[in-house]
Order: sequence, then C-alpha cells, then structure tokens
Amino acid sequence: MIRILEILFSILRGAFDKSEPPKKVELKPKEDGNILDWSNPSSKISKYFTVKDALILREWGRLATEKDGLNEEIKSNILKTAKKLDIIREYINKPILVKSWLRPPEYNVHIGGARKSAHMDGLAVDWWTDQNGDGQLNGEDCDLLKSILMPKLKEWEIRMEDNGKGARWIHIDLKPVKNSRFFKP
Repeated sequence: MIRILEILFSILRGAFDKSEPPKKVELKPKEDGNILDWSNPSSKISKYFTVKDALILREWGRLATEKDGLNEEIKSNILKTAKKLDIIREYINKPILVKSWLRPPEYNVHIGGARKSAHMDGLAVDWWTDQNGDGQLNGEDCDLLKSILMPKLKEWEIRMEDNGKGARWIHIDLKPVKNSRFFKP
C-alpha cells in the first residue's frame, strides 16, 4: 500500500513539476531473486540493511540520487559493503544503526569528510549498535566492539578506522590495505 501511495505521489508531483521528465525506475533482481528498487527507502539491499541505510544524507534530509553521482558502480560497491556489514551484524549479534554510508563528493565536503573518503564510492560505513532498541546511540562501548572485531579484519577483508578511545561510532571500509587494517584517518 505504501509503495502504491509513493507511486501516486510521484505521478502527481510530476504533473505539477514540468522542469524534468519523469524518470523510469530501473528494477533489477538481487542475488536472492527479489527486486531491489533504489528509489524505495525500505527496499532491502541485504539481510539487515535497506536503501535508506545506504543512501541517507542526514544533514540534507534526503537520499542520494543519480544527480549526486549514484551510478551502477557505486550501487555495486554498496551491495559488497552491505555483505560485510551483515557479517559484522551477525558476529556481534546486535542491531547496527548506520550513521553514514554513501557520501557524494559535495556532501562529503559539506560534513568535513576525508578528501579521498571511501564513503564517496559506497565502500565505507560509520555505525554504532542499538543496545536498547530505541534507535539511539546508547549501547555497546565502541572501544569494546573494535577490540572484538580487530581479529576478524583480515579474514573479512575489511579495514577499521582507529578513531581514538571513547569514539561514539565505528568506521569500516573495503579500501585496499596500505599499512594496516586498523588505520589512523
């Protein structure tokens, strides 16, 4: 029902906004045979994560789109990263809340991200756990979680940022290892 309302709203919006022609939404089957709709925030990109988790630009109050550079390569990177995040989620056995995933270049500059951030390619996620199930950062000590994840970094082929003791979020990414899988930004 929600999807029908979204489609109707889109049609009505298009009837009044003549600045752009309506776009055809490309739906592709995922590996599990289900359809992944990148325009639907609740569409699952993996077992635990959604399009909204990957594309939300919180400070701008919207999702990243093709206008922001969202393309097939970035979508593929997001799906690879989601698989790794699913592994982490199952390993720690706690819900994960995404702070930041894809950051288009302009947004990355806006929030003060690293110049060559893996977030711009959909290959990095900043996250925390949801200990109380209320969507707030109130759970696990990120230092403890980093120590639990550290021995698994090589096996899972991920890197984790050493963002200091007492950090309130964890950064993982799939960039190639230069010096260490646990790295300083």
